Amino acid sequence: MTVILLDPMRPTTIPLEAVSLLGEGIEFAASVPDEARVLLPAPVAGARVLIATDLADPEARARIQAGESVVASPRVPGENLVEAAEVMDRLWGYGGWEVTQTHASLAHYLVEETYEVLDAIASGDADDLREELGDLLLQVLFHSRISAADGGFDVDDVAGALVAKLVHRSPHLSADVVGPIDIAEQERAWEVRKAAEKARRSCIDGVAFSQPATARAAKVIERAGKAGLPAELVPEELTTAIERAADADEAVRAVTEEFVARIRKAEAGARAEGATELVVADWVRHWPGIRS
Repeated sequence: MTVILLDPMRPTTIPLEAVSLLGEGIEFAASVPDEARVLLPAPVAGARVLIATDLADPEARARIQAGESVVASPRVPGENLVEAAEVMDRLWGYGGWEVTQTHASLAHYLVEETYEVLDAIASGDADDLREELGDLLLQVLFHSRISAADGGFDVDDVAGALVAKLVHRSPHLSADVVGPIDIAEQERAWEVRKAAEKARRSCIDGVAFSQPATARAAKVIERAGKAGLPAELVPEELTTAIERAADADEAVRAVTEEFVARIRKAEAGARAEGATELVVADWVRHWPGIRS
């Protein structure tokens, strides 16, 4: 007696090793959707084979606990990405907020989510990082869906382009190499093939223009240095501006942290008194440094 466990994401696909079992008579667990039932033989009460899509299904669980064998559709890494793309499609299908967005309107979310990923990395909290990476993945799915709706690329095109890039720039992927590989050689091969792909006329082509000015300046200096530009040719006013910007950024960061601490303290004080939504009087009464 056997339980055939279908992939809930692809319930109409039967594992090859299960095909020969279908002639023994089958039953359906409650979890099997109609789209799969109509493609399979008619169920027979008391059959030796149970078709299910969920191990938590009571009937499937009982038969497995009784010692019946299980034939399951193999799962591969990344299958949940398929479900994520399908959920994005479903959200889009409702015609709500999602369909009103554009690449430009979502741009600030992309920046915010990236910084939140960086915060999660700095915190060392794996659960937080997992969640924030998911939010960043949503931006990739969202931008891909917007493009697809306009007749452009879709999420498969994005993934396909990434795979093609990784394979082309990593020659060891197409060779009979198990590893470990020489990291210096790996980096050299990556840069050589990247340069051949881009065919850039300048060493600074491709430096992101949209990044903050200080970061962009530092990247330009780095790229030029890698191309052999002597350090003495970097304008002194540029390096000075970068240093001043870094000092200014640190000053703003310090003042912001102090402001954040005051906000949290005022919120804690008001909530200790039972407030759920703070009004002006709550903020003033509990603001650090203000005497009531």
